Amino acid sequence: MKQARILLMLLVIALFITGYAFGQEVPKGVKVAGSPEVMPTQAEIIKAIPPSLKALGKGKTIRIMFQGGGDSAPPLELKELIEKETGLKLTIDVIPPENLHERQLAFLLSGAAEYDLLELYPTWIGEYAEADYIENLDALYGKYGKEIDVSDFIEGAQVGFDKYKGSWYAVPYDGDVNIFYYRKDLFADAKNKADFRAKYKYNLGAPNDWDQVRDMAEFFTGRQPGLYGFGTLALKTWWAVDYWANVYRNRLAADGIKFSNGLVNDNGEIELNKDAFIKANDFYMGLMKFSPPGILSWGYPETKEGIGNGVVAMTMQWATSVFRDPRQAKYWDQCVATVMPGFKRKDGSVKPVTSFAVGKALVVPTVSKNKDVAFLYAQFLASKTMQIYATNSGSGVDPNRTSVWKDQRVKDVWGPLVDPTMKALQIGIGDIKVPQASQLYESLLNELHQTWSGSQTSAQAYDRVMREWKKIMAD
Repeated sequence: MKQARILLMLLVIALFITGYAFGQEVPKGVKVAGSPEVMPTQAEIIKAIPPSLKALGKGKTIRIMFQGGGDSAPPLELKELIEKETGLKLTIDVIPPENLHERQLAFLLSGAAEYDLLELYPTWIGEYAEADYIENLDALYGKYGKEIDVSDFIEGAQVGFDKYKGSWYAVPYDGDVNIFYYRKDLFADAKNKADFRAKYKYNLGAPNDWDQVRDMAEFFTGRQPGLYGFGTLALKTWWAVDYWANVYRNRLAADGIKFSNGLVNDNGEIELNKDAFIKANDFYMGLMKFSPPGILSWGYPETKEGIGNGVVAMTMQWATSVFRDPRQAKYWDQCVATVMPGFKRKDGSVKPVTSFAVGKALVVPTVSKNKDVAFLYAQFLASKTMQIYATNSGSGVDPNRTSVWKDQRVKDVWGPLVDPTMKALQIGIGDIKVPQASQLYESLLNELHQTWSGSQTSAQAYDRVMREWKKIMAD
């Protein structure tokens, strides 16, 4: 998740003391991240500790590597409490996001038993699993199943984040998923509705398919001074592929093409489809004609500001409660969302999919001497109570348990974003997980960016990607 996003989250937490940020006070009765009434009590947190962690943890020490920023905030904030309640000593190392992969590989290659738990991006799981750097956790999930309630995890999210080749290799931590945001006030405006109906011959409303998105993006561009129709994350960073894939994978689905992730599956098979690639990328570039200047440099902060402060009428982005926070967005009470649009199938139906964009998980190194304890501590962090704590504290760590989304405190903070996020977590598609994932993403991103900047056609990009991918997978 998003270094820039994490920094923004921490800023919000710090500014909660004053009750406002960016010049907007929190209206009376509005519940936001960090407010005491939406946080679990200490008694709830203690109760969430797995009994076996209390039994096995006493007198032991586990060392954990976390990414810097909001991800490490919950374990650091509760470190003393957990040590007191379990007798377990926690050593938590916080690594800058840009150095995380390098530091982990240095540790894993050394063979030293220095760490018992690692936070990682799921796209690294295949690399680590195939090298036997991390534990297959199937046995531990079976051993402690009664204490961790696996049935409460949203299944699709676990396949996307925590499983590789059908086995558990990780414990869920951050449930990132893309949803589609739009400005409710613009869509409800009587003149906008009448003018849209007159031009496009159907009613203005939450878009159900990408062709509707295209019409609405065209309609809203220039509708008000400085307003554009569509925003997206198109910065030259690997997770920009996930945003593009929201169009590409829905093209695959609508055309009836079977796929695992549509890119390279866990068995190393290339699934990139030429016809869908060309149609989807051409469509995506068409949408960007209705985006603000400089869209190819838009990352998380720009998309957040774009929808929250009135630059765009619609955008794709991670599901997050910050869009509903008056301290962070001018139009916080008008920012609503729907599940990712799809494309119409031959029978006229729309069955969309979306991206589990990035995410985070916790893995146990094979060299750890405290595997059970590390696993149980990770499961504590993945418990219902701790997922409520993480999301409602403003850490940016998002839930992936059904029960968390049904908790009133989470509903109070997330508001109308709860329903589309829950639905999105059930239809998400995970990232590439094979050992060559980073090379594959770099290759695809470079070729896509060249098409978006006008340097080559979609067909040329596809051919170049396929040549590069075949070479990468053969090496």
